Amino acid sequence: MKYLQPRSNFVRLTIILIVFWGITGSEVNADNILARWDQRLFDRFYDAPPHSEPMWTAMEVTTEFGHYRSVMGLSILLMAYGNKDRQNTGRLLSSAYLSTGVITYGMKQLFQRKRPLDDMLGNPSMPSGHASIAFSAATILGYRYPKWRIPLYLGAGLVGFSRIYLGRHYTSDVLVGAVIGTTMGVIVWHNRVTLLQWKF
Repeated sequence: MKYLQPRSNFVRLTIILIVFWGITGSEVNADNILARWDQRLFDRFYDAPPHSEPMWTAMEVTTEFGHYRSVMGLSILLMAYGNKDRQNTGRLLSSAYLSTGVITYGMKQLFQRKRPLDDMLGNPSMPSGHASIAFSAATILGYRYPKWRIPLYLGAGLVGFSRIYLGRHYTSDVLVGAVIGTTMGVIVWHNRVTLLQWKF
């Protein structure tokens, strides 16, 4: 019974996200208080050209930790070269990544929000895939290595911030991505006994 709780929490979360998006609208609207807040935060944090060095370079490196290649690379390394515990961690990372990716992609197609700099990046903005992946990985690794939980979440938060700083996302994109990633990480972890029985 305890394993059903994260699922019901996820259903509630999904409803909240849809209501939130219904309030904010799929595009930034100057008449909407939440959209104005989103735009103000973006304007404050985005480092428009000419970029501030070396901060820009640091953020470009940081943002790569939320890329699917980073998480899948870590997962494959753990499964290929780790002991049984690390192999299981790699498998759980893969499960969290895949489930997070499906939901993130689906929501992007549903909302079709334009990115802040739409002329540079035309694929949908809401939610942030980098943030959702980073937070799902931080959640799984945080459960597996509790002493590292706070640094892991701080790192995931920095990945999310980098997406705004580099002009790729609004703050709400990152926050929704973080919630999705964390929720899916919790669901995967609480269903790990079942998931680890699958051979992949």
